[in-house]
Amino acid sequence: MGLFGPSLPKRVTTEEFKEIMNNLYGKLDENERADVEMLFRADLMESGAESGITQTEFNSAIKWLEDNKSKHVLESNDLEIIKKYFSQHLQD
Repeated sequence: MGLFGPSLPKRVTTEEFKEIMNNLYGKLDENERADVEMLFRADLMESGAESGITQTEFNSAIKWLEDNKSKHVLESNDLEIIKKYFSQHLQD
């Protein structure tokens, strides 16, 4: 419980997302990194308390990637790498 109401869920901030993308640099190629950036762009561009990527938003994005493999260039092993780096920032 926060001071003025329920605590906001942990989220990946814009700065943390930049760190994640730097970590992915040697592991994903340019097209794969572009898919990751496009997938989370809307969540990162939200304003105020909604800004950033929550665990729920991340889970939804990963589920979409897993269910729509023909619509992006990311493979299953790429998704595991992405999960690894995001989990470091989404832990409470």
